[in-house]
Amino acid sequence: MSPLPGLVLALLSLMPWTAAAHPPSERTLRARRVPLTGAAAVDVRVAAGIPTTLNFDADINPLSVALEVGLVKVLSVAARAITLTPIAELDGAVTLRVRFADACSALEPVFLLRADAAEVDTQVTAYRDARAPELLLAQVAELEAHTAACEREAATLRERGRAIGPASLVLSGQIDGNGVKVADARCGPGPSPGGVECSEGQRFLAETWVVVSVWLRNSPGQPVWQPGRAWLVGESSRERIPARVVALEPEALAPDAKGTLAVEFTRPPHRPGEVYRVEVREAKGARHLSVSDVTVDDAATSGQKGHGP
Repeated sequence: MSPLPGLVLALLSLMPWTAAAHPPSERTLRARRVPLTGAAAVDVRVAAGIPTTLNFDADINPLSVALEVGLVKVLSVAARAITLTPIAELDGAVTLRVRFADACSALEPVFLLRADAAEVDTQVTAYRDARAPELLLAQVAELEAHTAACEREAATLRERGRAIGPASLVLSGQIDGNGVKVADARCGPGPSPGGVECSEGQRFLAETWVVVSVWLRNSPGQPVWQPGRAWLVGESSRERIPARVVALEPEALAPDAKGTLAVEFTRPPHRPGEVYRVEVREAKGARHLSVSDVTVDDAATSGQKGHGP
């Protein structure tokens, strides 16, 4: 029996493999860029035996690559690239899904792999369209999350400053005349404009800071009062030193309510004989307070209530 029929059958069985293993010479190889908007899937032209690489402008999650098993072979997955090729010529579309590594990104690109008789995409660079609504929403969400984190950190730092600063120690009674110099502080004559009454207070002086504490009362019928910015003002030098901490206990004074105000400053340079006053502005309004006769020198005064350092 002639071996020719068997040889012909063997050659015929190899023909599909040969067609798949060698690039079809009649197809044109292309490289192109496509935007990712999330609105529609991206068509990618593929052919058996010809690798196609999808490039991204941001890192992708390699574990998120989802592809129909058995039709297309994934040759490699990198941080920003996927290389694949069909196992055989495709009769229909094969869906490829991938997600970006950025958890804030709302885009989940979808690619439809199709066979084309004329062209093959060997390189497809997919970039996120900056105008895409999904990307803009993701960016806004990321900025909001970052802003919220910054606000929480700032609030924590403010609370920590209040908890360990000299002003809070004065309010809590943990600082008395021991270790600091204490002198009387005098409010301006009569109620301040707007009906906030200021009683006598004290000045606490240390090596690097000074705290002025006074007792307040918000007059009946007046709006709630809350302190805003404050300054230590030199009567002769006119130097204005902004307060480091302005603390009120309670945080706001309701009508006919009483409270204690403590204002903390960096200790001014030594100027013999200089007298200061404290100016406190209302947080949301025009009312202000004035505390006069504040001294910051080392000389003992009649208001001394402890032993200095």
